[in-house]
Amino acid sequence: MKVLCLPFIALLLMPFCWALGSQDKPHILFIAVDDLRPELGCYGVERVSSPNINRLAEMGTLYENAYVQVPVCGASRASLMSGLYPTEQRFTWYGSRFDKPTVSKHNAKISCTGAPDIPDIPDWFKQMGYKTFSMGKIYHYANDNEEAWDVIDRVGYFRAYANPENKGLNPPYESADVEDNAYPTGIMTDKIIEQIRQAKASDQPFFLTAGFSKPHLPFIAPQKYWDLYDAEALEMPHNYKFFPENAPHSARSTWGELRSYGGVPQSGPVSDAMAKKLIHGYLACVSYTDAMIGRLLDELEAQDMLDETIIVLWGDHGFQLGDHSLWCKHTLFKTSMHAPLIISAPGYQSDQRVQSLVEMVDIYPTLCELAGLDLPPHLQGKSLVPTLENPKSEHKRAIFGRYHAGETVRTANFQYSVWRHGDAMLYDHNKDSDEDINVVKDPRYAMVVEAMAQLLQNHRDKLAFDSGTPIEELAVVKNTPPQWNSTDFNQKGTRQPFATVGQAYQSYVNWRVTDAEKDSLYYAKVSGPEWLDLTNAQYGRLNGTPSDSDRGLNTFVISVSDGVNPPVEARMNLEVK
Repeated sequence: MKVLCLPFIALLLMPFCWALGSQDKPHILFIAVDDLRPELGCYGVERVSSPNINRLAEMGTLYENAYVQVPVCGASRASLMSGLYPTEQRFTWYGSRFDKPTVSKHNAKISCTGAPDIPDIPDWFKQMGYKTFSMGKIYHYANDNEEAWDVIDRVGYFRAYANPENKGLNPPYESADVEDNAYPTGIMTDKIIEQIRQAKASDQPFFLTAGFSKPHLPFIAPQKYWDLYDAEALEMPHNYKFFPENAPHSARSTWGELRSYGGVPQSGPVSDAMAKKLIHGYLACVSYTDAMIGRLLDELEAQDMLDETIIVLWGDHGFQLGDHSLWCKHTLFKTSMHAPLIISAPGYQSDQRVQSLVEMVDIYPTLCELAGLDLPPHLQGKSLVPTLENPKSEHKRAIFGRYHAGETVRTANFQYSVWRHGDAMLYDHNKDSDEDINVVKDPRYAMVVEAMAQLLQNHRDKLAFDSGTPIEELAVVKNTPPQWNSTDFNQKGTRQPFATVGQAYQSYVNWRVTDAEKDSLYYAKVSGPEWLDLTNAQYGRLNGTPSDSDRGLNTFVISVSDGVNPPVEARMNLEVK
């Protein structure tokens, strides 16, 4: 929150007053980690050595149930950085860009649009006076929306092997006895430390990113990080040998990313020995990146900047380490969609945990609110600041993601995914947290499936409306008109089959109408003799007393409306005696 000078009573009402000295906005350290699943000590995974990310979690707020929008890096990052959900046309594949449309070189059917007409995070913060740094991997492409960045430095290639023999073999892992800065990860960390020192002396707030490429394949890290783990003690996931029961083929991944590396079979499973080596390498890379994050935290502390810096750590998606007999990401399983998120912001309580569902699309509005900036109007996420103030609050009841032709929705207890051609899966996380049994066709879950499908449809409609689709089109798709049992009826067979001159008459017509959506219905008299009025629009009640001049057959036109579709009319014939 932007505050320069406050009376004492206002200080009591504010969560924090920035103690910034030469500039009036907080610095931001924006840490992105590629392929990082919540395989961390602070997420309760004891086998992982991650003392510095654990330390960051103790400094701030950890989100137990943070999910990405797309389980591939390009699309996930474009969604997060733009504050927009992906759609069937936007941010669909790993080569997605924010600033322009993209098409796969290998398959022209794989393409998507960007969102160049709105400001992304660095653009917005730059407009608000920040100096913006793209260090390491933030977008999939280093030059994506390059005008929004004051400094861009990708710092090397993610396949930067240290052992010369590996440069031709292209293995999926390497453990070289080298210093941290023998790899791009260490070199980048050295540069960011220097930028932190510049920020300390600057009159301008810094939006400083740190995009770590590890644990992305290949799993290469200095030997000392491999040595943190006992290779023989590493265990496979319990579902390493099987795909979820009843899960559709659409949910599978061929893990082509891993198969592109030397020594990995082009089809079928990897050997158990290679599987253990891959898990070992992944954990070593996590610990390597963790150590570099620790250096950044140490520098902020040394520069006495922790009280003036917002720190956000996020993963761009999860990663399968043999789970469901799969590797890499590219699925709608929890193992691909679930990622870590930690926020440390001055003025808020430390060592907090939020159980409520959150999405990475929520990060953009959160940063704006924490920095005291206005929110651009295009944002589709929801600020997480209320959860920093009250970690027990419910942030969202449902969150959404997609990948190619598949869409998914997650609630507190269920994950439901459906593909364009009809394949679907539902997992009951109360009974099956690892998603081993697809219960979408179990009749006991029929109402759950219906409710989850409706959540997805509501989400689609909301995105369509945000993109300019007329609301009338959505209504036509969503709702059918009420139906009369007969559009030409008389009252014979009812309790009052006719009306009598000089005597009060009462009847109802609501029982003659059905409505598929069970909407609230309203009735009206359109035409007919004046003696009979429709006196209750909700129940279709008719009241009146005919006179001698009304003898004979009287015809009335009655309409029914659900408030969405045009009124539907029927003719009622009533004899007066």
